[in-house]
Amino acid sequence: MSVRDKYRSTFNELQRAESIPERISVFRRVWAWIIIASQKVVARFGFIVIPLYLIVLSILNFNECEGIPVLILAIGILMLICTLYPPFYAYGKKKALEDRQDRINHHQTPLHEGEIETEEVNKFIPCRMHRICNASFSFILGVAPILTYHTFRMFFSHDQCSFLMYWTAFCICFIYSTWVLFLILACFLCCCFVTLPQCMSKCNGNNSEDVETGND
Repeated sequence: MSVRDKYRSTFNELQRAESIPERISVFRRVWAWIIIASQKVVARFGFIVIPLYLIVLSILNFNECEGIPVLILAIGILMLICTLYPPFYAYGKKKALEDRQDRINHHQTPLHEGEIETEEVNKFIPCRMHRICNASFSFILGVAPILTYHTFRMFFSHDQCSFLMYWTAFCICFIYSTWVLFLILACFLCCCFVTLPQCMSKCNGNNSEDVETGND
């Protein structure tokens, strides 16, 4: 193999190595988008009616369904905490805009430019509400699999529960299972996006090296 061919091969390897972090960063952005979007769905569309409904329903049927009301009560309380996040976020965003304007008025350079981002807003959210909301959402993800197990296990004996209690739990489990399947599919597609181009480029590089070696 000539010096030029070796240089070309080394250059191609470096290009492939540099493209890997970019694909990984894409995977991380997609993962972060899924988590943030899920939190916003819980906070906005859950509103305050759904968590209150879950809390009241679980209290009224607390001694039924082999512990399902306890899990529903936990999910309702955690969802109620998540619904408190949007007002705090709006307050933090308002304070972030005021901070930018104050810096401009005092002839100082703003710490951030362009659109207001979440990291900037979180600095002005009181009571560490963004961390509390993240922790609550994480606990929901921890309680939901347990609820799903108990709900599906009692499918053929759900007559022991009240109609509204069981089918509310079933709807929650169905939504959670659909979300998990979507998450697994997204991870699978991202992994394919990261690994398959790398394997294909590596195979093409090896084939070109074999052809060049045969020509020499």
